[in-house]
Amino acid sequence: MDDVLYLKFLQHDDLRTLLLDTYPADLVYVEPGDPFWGDGTGVGMNELGKSLMRVRLRLRIEGVM
Repeated sequence: MDDVLYLKFLQHDDLRTLLLDTYPADLVYVEPGDPFWGDGTGVGMNELGKSLMRVRLRLRIEGVM
């Protein structure tokens, strides 16, 4: 998932700017019905949020603005 999101944000300057502007906030995908990708009912795994934060860090480290 990280690689797919990374390529998406490389290709779309406007989305990349939005993502980079969230730094250093924690990102949480609020989705009560999805305890894996989202936060579930507050105790989910939030894998999408974690993936977005890893991609954001990679973009910052690589200096992609």
